[in-house]
Amino acid sequence: MDQMNIVVGETSRYKTLKGYCFMSCKTIYVMISSFLSEEEKMIVAAHELGHIILHRSQLKMAPMQDDTLYNMTDNTEYQANLFAADLLIEDEDIEEMVQNEDLDYFGLCSSLNATPELMSFKLYSLTKRGQAYHMPMEIQSNFLAK
Repeated sequence: MDQMNIVVGETSRYKTLKGYCFMSCKTIYVMISSFLSEEEKMIVAAHELGHIILHRSQLKMAPMQDDTLYNMTDNTEYQANLFAADLLIEDEDIEEMVQNEDLDYFGLCSSLNATPELMSFKLYSLTKRGQAYHMPMEIQSNFLAK
């Protein structure tokens, strides 16, 4: 985001809002809730970057606000989730880790510092691109809403 001159900040203004992005005077801003863990902040930042890259024209109309991540019903949210998963988890890391037969799904998530929900999006992305991975859990649309 630094290289794109995006202004990133934290806010404690909203308890339920995870993050949002908006454009003002040709400057793009991303605000992330200070109530989140560092892991969640990274996921929210990647998700908001997905909106900025994939849905920039919508930023000119209104802020894009996310109170629930991993939403599968809204196409823009779904796309931002896939973007975040692909940004934060390398394809090659998955390929290396799945070779370890002793590693289960949650061990894979732990080894790659990924939440199970984010990993589900990554495996779904890989599957859509022709890789064959077993998805042991359903993608949850409300995982960060808890």
